[in-house]
Amino acid sequence: MYLISVIICTYNRANILSETLESWLSIQNAGPDVELIIVDNNSTDRTLQVVESFRPSCPSRLYYVCEKNAGLSNARNRGIEESSGDIVAFVDDDIYFEKSWLNEILKAFDDNPEISCVGGKSVPKFEAAIPDWITEDIHKQYGSTGSGKQDRLMIFPEHPFGLNMAFRKYVFSQVGNFNPILGRVKGCLLSNEELDIFYRVKKANLLVYYASKAILYHRIPRDRVDKSWLLKRYYWQGISDVIADQIFNQRSKYFFCKKAVGILRQLIFPLGIISPLKNFKYYISISFRNKLLTYKLFGMLKQYIFMFFSL
Repeated sequence: MYLISVIICTYNRANILSETLESWLSIQNAGPDVELIIVDNNSTDRTLQVVESFRPSCPSRLYYVCEKNAGLSNARNRGIEESSGDIVAFVDDDIYFEKSWLNEILKAFDDNPEISCVGGKSVPKFEAAIPDWITEDIHKQYGSTGSGKQDRLMIFPEHPFGLNMAFRKYVFSQVGNFNPILGRVKGCLLSNEELDIFYRVKKANLLVYYASKAILYHRIPRDRVDKSWLLKRYYWQGISDVIADQIFNQRSKYFFCKKAVGILRQLIFPLGIISPLKNFKYYISISFRNKLLTYKLFGMLKQYIFMFFSL
């Protein structure tokens, strides 16, 4: 039995994964009682070669597994199945470790035996200059936890981010694994799989803790510092929110119809008045922030219509 299992799920990002693994070398106390599990979600690039080239220098027990069922949730679930640690931690394949990260995760569990889950602090690390339109509230879309500097309990709906979260392994026996309906699959930006599992954690009356010193840096490549990527991200967030709401509440066909009509009205008459010219001028001069929210509404509308015809 290992002290902790650290799981990195990856898909076709061999070059980025290589830098993440190099960062692992700086981790304090990452010895043989720690297992590092790389779950390859059926990549077609050099992922396996990158992992094998890292093996001789890895201070921890290194395991590589290939999960052929596409999707981040499927990959995470495979990692859980393969893990042997009392604690199971998940990090993304595009992060850099603060050298004390592992110690801080373990310390949070050791100092607080009543808690079942821990979320660390995640800080975006932009490879390009940050443009003015990426305001502080948008940083969350780039992995910024924004949970402050104080260690404390997290009260749902606040929850850890998927790129920096850890669980006592018994949690999965109590609440189940990640829902494969949610989570990213190849190029689609579906999300809310963490919201779903921490909703079940809350229902099971398990405690979640924020460890402010368990820091990871989330690498943001140049191609994501782009308005079109962010608009796509908000569109998929709208879809994700509707799917998660249905999982939590089991809505009726009437509910989907009512919500779809309401959003359609909001999109056609954003100013709340029947004036084609004024509404047209609104969209011509719309701020980027409001454009993001509009794309989210389009995602929600699409999913409400889909759910209506699916029931």
